[in-house]
Amino acid sequence: MDNENKNPLTPEEESTPAQEAIEPAGPESPAAEIPAEETQTASEPDGTQGEAPAEETSTSSQDAADGEPPMQDEQEPSEALAPVPEADTEKPQKPKKPKKDSHKGKYRGISLAMTAGFLVVVILLNVVVSLLAERYPSMNLDLTEGHVNTLSDSAAEIASNVQNPTTIYIMASEDIAKSDTLLAEYGIKYSQVSALAEKMAERNSNISVEYIDLDQNPAFASEYQDDGLMTADVLVKTDKRYRVLAYTDLFDVQYSQTGMVAYSMVDSALASAVSSVNADTLPLAVFDTGHNEMMDTTLYKNLLTSNNFETQEINLLTDEIPENAQLFVLATPATDYTPDEIEKLEAFLNDESKASDRSLLVTFYPGQDALPNLTDFLKEWGLDVQQSTQVVETDPNSYITSDPSYLLANQSGDITLSRATSDYGYLLMPQSCPINLLFDERNGITTHTLATSSSSAFLYDGTEESISNPQTGGHTLAALAQKTITTGEGEATANVVALGSTFMFVDGIINSNTFGDGRYLTDLAKYVTGTEGETTAVETRQVQTSIADISMSLLQVMVFGLGIFTILIPLIVVVIGVVVYYRRRRL
Repeated sequence: MDNENKNPLTPEEESTPAQEAIEPAGPESPAAEIPAEETQTASEPDGTQGEAPAEETSTSSQDAADGEPPMQDEQEPSEALAPVPEADTEKPQKPKKPKKDSHKGKYRGISLAMTAGFLVVVILLNVVVSLLAERYPSMNLDLTEGHVNTLSDSAAEIASNVQNPTTIYIMASEDIAKSDTLLAEYGIKYSQVSALAEKMAERNSNISVEYIDLDQNPAFASEYQDDGLMTADVLVKTDKRYRVLAYTDLFDVQYSQTGMVAYSMVDSALASAVSSVNADTLPLAVFDTGHNEMMDTTLYKNLLTSNNFETQEINLLTDEIPENAQLFVLATPATDYTPDEIEKLEAFLNDESKASDRSLLVTFYPGQDALPNLTDFLKEWGLDVQQSTQVVETDPNSYITSDPSYLLANQSGDITLSRATSDYGYLLMPQSCPINLLFDERNGITTHTLATSSSSAFLYDGTEESISNPQTGGHTLAALAQKTITTGEGEATANVVALGSTFMFVDGIINSNTFGDGRYLTDLAKYVTGTEGETTAVETRQVQTSIADISMSLLQVMVFGLGIFTILIPLIVVVIGVVVYYRRRRL
């Protein structure tokens, strides 16, 4: 009874041994410290239950460790019987092979594609630049001495103004013409011909260039039998006319004790040919050859031809002056003219049936024999040339070459020869006769001074007195007389020009870039024929071609050689390589 009083149990609090066995131990219960094996042995003393009770105990112990109340076997039979995997029975897994990084391969392919694309772009760029250089020759830098492969301003202007289809035929195959093998034995750089011709064609679509190999196409030469076309010649043609340039028109080869020197005249020759074949009309300059003329007219004829004049020679004694002649030249005659010849000159100047301007040009030389008939004729026009007298300078600043007779003339402002320019620089008139103007105006004729000496010049007549007691003063060296002619179509001008110097027409003066004689004589011829301003003046320019060196200053050599090719390009390649290297490392 006492036991019952001490431990009263209500029916709800009674528990079965099985429930006590599986009841989880509290945090302070000794059962929490008993290993799972001992707990299993205590519950199953006979040890014959096998693995099933152990699994239940393990499950119960695990639930107790998780702090969850045990579940009845009847309520969760499947959960109670579920096997628990043991850690020590698991098989070790084999290490997996690392998967290949597909991104790295992708980037490597992109890098290769970019490299290949860059090479393709470089190759295409090279091809495109080469094609553009052929189509547009001006893209090529001209580093030659004297810029022989560059069009002058006048040549460029003429090419730009061409309005008619014009073909420049070069008598050589294209490869030969551009390789400098043609006429190389004379030190000539023939490639200048094709270079300048193609640059003309580049400036104007009306101009084209064709290469004719006469060995392969002999029929072409047969069409121009009278001109005797040869290899290295150039033929410029339009529907109006054509003009043939021999290689001697393109190049001038001079010989001396030191060797052979070649000079190029390609620029002015091509420009004048293109201009002349496109002109509507060409004034005709006629040269008399019947009086043992002392002046070599070759260079003057070339100058006129280069500036769209046609030239012709006649014997005034036996021939008539052509009706279309506008300029008649008496080139320092050594013998006098007959009255019949003087009448021809008067008829030429006073012809009322001709509407165009017409002119007579006469040159003189100190010590020239007396020409009374010609002298009287010129006096009627107010011009008196003192052939027995020579103008000499005393001022060293007014002459050159240590020769007081090589006068630097002053251009007169009385007549303006060209609207384009009034200053011709150094106008050299060596060994000149003085010209007296007999009147300013008479019988409709007016006289004008074209060029004078300085005020420090004096007249030398061969006597000692003229030297010991010189009378200094300005003297006329070139003069012009004019007369208006009434024609059926209006008015025209007749001109008579007297030049006291023959030497201004010689080589080294008329074709020199130093002196303005060539430009002065060209503008004078155009002025007296009324053709001034119709075409662009072409100055004959000689440039030495045998110099093979490229004209570059030391600074240019340093910039191109050291700066660009030695430093800049390798540096760019190194930078690109470093950038590509680090970019690929990060892939």
